[in-house]
Amino acid sequence: MSENMALPPLYKFLDVRGAKLTLGNNTFRHAKPSDFNDTEDLTLQSIFPEDLQAALIKAATGFPDVIARNLDAKPTCKPSMAKSVVLLQAMFKAKPELAEVIKREMLNGEAAKTFDAEHMRLVVKETIDDINKQLQRARVLCVTTHKDSDHMWNEYAQKHEGIALRIEGNAKKASKFEQFAPVTYRGSRPSLFEGALSFVKDALFGDAEKRTREIMDKIIYSKTVKWEPESEYRLVIHLGQDEPEWDTLRYHPEEVTELYLGSAMKQQDKADILATAKALNPNIKVFQAKRNAKGVIAFDVV
Repeated sequence: MSENMALPPLYKFLDVRGAKLTLGNNTFRHAKPSDFNDTEDLTLQSIFPEDLQAALIKAATGFPDVIARNLDAKPTCKPSMAKSVVLLQAMFKAKPELAEVIKREMLNGEAAKTFDAEHMRLVVKETIDDINKQLQRARVLCVTTHKDSDHMWNEYAQKHEGIALRIEGNAKKASKFEQFAPVTYRGSRPSLFEGALSFVKDALFGDAEKRTREIMDKIIYSKTVKWEPESEYRLVIHLGQDEPEWDTLRYHPEEVTELYLGSAMKQQDKADILATAKALNPNIKVFQAKRNAKGVIAFDVV
């Protein structure tokens, strides 16, 4: 997923240990899905908005219509299924009325062999398993637009003892940080397909590789509305087919432009982190978090 609009200011919250490692090693940790604290995040739960059994019935009864609307499309499904599809395409070309005949038989439950429901059920399971497996090959860096959020300081910066870093991509160096994209917040986790028939069409005639990437983007950039206060953006990097596993990636020092010190940070940690940050980027701007007269988080220039 790419984001064409200019990015807002983006901040990465870190606890003390994470701050020292990130600044000292000149790397950001990019998490994989199994590391996330939301067990539903970056996982696929279902591929239909409706119940699986109901979806399979719709798929079975609508199967002839899908074939009839794609008489010249080349099947991309497994060879065993593709043979049946090609045969039906030829039959429907010769006698278009056969599509309605078979559809009626489907509705009457008399043509189970034409549409292999168990095969489609297996395809559903394989799709879910494959997507979740591939998602584990994604590496994700999560940031927020809210540097003054109590929630973010509490949850991700060790209850105000940690830090926040502003990240700004260096366009002249084709920075990966220009690829951050916003998370979309939904009432529930997204299903992959709008309905059973779109699944059937995609399963029979779709581009599997393109479908997989689109599906993963849909999952990766979606969260439920309870997380909306985090105003999250994500940078996602997919490991190459033969690329070794990794969880940290180097950044250009000048891309960490601002350092915000937590209001509850210990003095020794503050001294260590300040020294490390200045050694990394002498031009980094430093701010100290505090509570203003209204109890709201504010910042003083250090």
